[in-house]
Amino acid sequence: MTASRRHAIALFASTALPVRAAEAKVMYMVRRTYATDKDIAALRTPAEPEHQKHLLKFGETVISSAIIVDGKRIGSVSVSNSADRAEIERYVYDDPFTKAGIYGSIGITTVELFKLNGSYNRAPAWFAPELQRRQQAAGFNVPVMPTGNVGAKTMFAVRQTYSSDRNFESVRARFGAARHQHILDGAMIVVAAVNLDDRGNRVGEFSIVDTEDRAAIDRYLADDPYTVNGAFVSTEVDRVDLYKLDGSYARAGAP
Repeated sequence: MTASRRHAIALFASTALPVRAAEAKVMYMVRRTYATDKDIAALRTPAEPEHQKHLLKFGETVISSAIIVDGKRIGSVSVSNSADRAEIERYVYDDPFTKAGIYGSIGITTVELFKLNGSYNRAPAWFAPELQRRQQAAGFNVPVMPTGNVGAKTMFAVRQTYSSDRNFESVRARFGAARHQHILDGAMIVVAAVNLDDRGNRVGEFSIVDTEDRAAIDRYLADDPYTVNGAFVSTEVDRVDLYKLDGSYARAGAP
């Protein structure tokens, strides 16, 4: 680790951020994977400048991470501050990357954001000044750690679906306190959200966990009281590189 990166990490570890512990915020999560039958680099390169302009124009992305498999980027997962389905679809399908045909699959999921640890606040170097300006305009003075200076942060993204054979509310009532303590003991959760269906019912969870150790994340998930008591029918884990997180949305809560 370079001295500049150590300094940046120390700065953010000691920065006091405003935390919103109010109601969860309804947003959209977008998961995109690249087409496997195309030269993605050849398609990305000419579309990159317009893609960056598109992201700056939309300006609603709270979280962005690249999905990594065997050391290669195969797509991305993001969360955007919009509860308007038509708006998020315009954002996704008007993106120059989408129009260039680089994606083989696109999934859009409604989520309720419960926790975002703003001490990880970061943005690509080209986006950092705009992110800082918007945060300050919103009344937040949160320093931005540009990934162009310190590199993206490798973590794991976890997607879990509740079992339809169990009454989740009864599981939550019985084991919610133990689950909350498990999360606190793990102290690794950067992002926590609940997935919603079209009727607003909770159908699963999404989280980003700060560890590069796959064995550690597997132990953490296996020991989760919800897992032990059959709350989930499926659990999917992606290695991600976190390259944007907007700390002005910093919040904490217990889903």
